[in-house]
Amino acid sequence: MEFLKRHYEKIVLCVVLLGLAAAAIWMKMAIDRVQTNLAPLPQPPKKGVALTPIDLSTDQVALAQVTNPPSIMLSGDHNLFNPVTWKMKSDGSLLKIIKTGSDALIVTKITKLYTIIGYDHASGQGSGVYVMSIQQHSDPEHPSRKTSEYAKKDEKMKSGLYILRNVEGDADDPTALQLELPDTGETVKVTKDKPYQFVDSYVADLRYDPDSKVFSKVHVNDVITLDDVQYKVVEITANAVRVQSNRTTKVTEIKWK
Repeated sequence: MEFLKRHYEKIVLCVVLLGLAAAAIWMKMAIDRVQTNLAPLPQPPKKGVALTPIDLSTDQVALAQVTNPPSIMLSGDHNLFNPVTWKMKSDGSLLKIIKTGSDALIVTKITKLYTIIGYDHASGQGSGVYVMSIQQHSDPEHPSRKTSEYAKKDEKMKSGLYILRNVEGDADDPTALQLELPDTGETVKVTKDKPYQFVDSYVADLRYDPDSKVFSKVHVNDVITLDDVQYKVVEITANAVRVQSNRTTKVTEIKWK
């Protein structure tokens, strides 16, 4: 006991030093074990070798979605802000009305109308007068009535459609007549068998489903009524009809599909 009392501090110091040594040995072993489990560090690229680009396609798609969010539809077929109207048809069934007014018009047909200029015969021997036939705004399915007029060389006709400029062949029985069209300056030929024709206007057939209406052979300046509102047909072309509301003056174009 006397020995312990005399060397107490030395004994404690030795125990502490032994603990520190054991801790140092344990720490080195733990570090070696962790290093063994770690993946090898990537080797630095060789000088002059380009780095492989990082694939950022997924991030770019996500960024595009954030910067260009989809638009919110609050019109058209959006029934929350534009409730659908239902109408009862004559047979008792219900018809869902998404569009009304001029927006609901459908063009079912557009027909070309022609002006036809024909040559019939000479008025008399040596007269220099030629009987011509005129059909204006003629529908191929329902030809318009012919009217006659008497043409003399270099005289503008009452119809204003042409001027007779030359007579080919026998003056009393020509093979063809050369006509000048004042509106275009064009020169055309007509014979007894081959009249000259050109498109001068159009008529359209329309359908309006909300009221089960059909409008046939509609001309420019005709007026149609849709849901108690009048619309004037202001233009018909080869592939579209334009109507103007008498209430708002809004013009709507309906394409012929």
